[in-house]
Amino acid sequence: MIRHSHTTSSATRRKTGYRRVKRCLDVLMAMGILFATAPLWLAAAIVVRIGSPGPVFFTQQRVGEAGKPFRIWKFRTMHVYQDGRDAPSVTVANDPRVFAAGVWLRRTKIDELPQLFNVLIGDMSLVGPRPTVAADYERMNARQKCRTEVPPGLTGLAQISGNTSLSWPQRIELDLQYVAGMSWRLDAYVLAKTFGLVAMGRAASDPPGTDEWQEAA
Repeated sequence: MIRHSHTTSSATRRKTGYRRVKRCLDVLMAMGILFATAPLWLAAAIVVRIGSPGPVFFTQQRVGEAGKPFRIWKFRTMHVYQDGRDAPSVTVANDPRVFAAGVWLRRTKIDELPQLFNVLIGDMSLVGPRPTVAADYERMNARQKCRTEVPPGLTGLAQISGNTSLSWPQRIELDLQYVAGMSWRLDAYVLAKTFGLVAMGRAASDPPGTDEWQEAA
């Protein structure tokens, strides 16, 4: 029993140390990416303003670590309704509300860059389960909600494993696999594969129904 307690304590200390160092690396890497992508921010702001009247950014409430809500940031990629129409509650594949430049922003993942601010203020990490909307969180059972034991990420196992081609339960299982086995090696693997997919133009988007429908309201 004593040996088991000592082993558990050591594992807890290792996990705590890992998360503290990961947080420091998140901040340093997010700042580096911000500086490196500054020209893309300017280009994105210009094409959004030219492509569709309305704000450059949009925010949406998502569920973060321990089920706590926070507001996620993105470059706007959908038209803003000005005539009082009710916006549909979900996005769909080839959604006509996405303006032309928005398609490019989504395909290149430039629309996700503002989430670096979420990383800097501690709402998110670079690697982790993608943050869900409240409706999806409420659909989860107790086991599935364990994916919120860690900060949500800009990218994760589901995003490098097909994402939109996977079923909702499959994506959740990949998130749970990450939570159970998170390590430096796994984080490095996810980041490296993400950068590779983005460079090849093959990065997966968030599945339909969990994106920015609120910006059309």
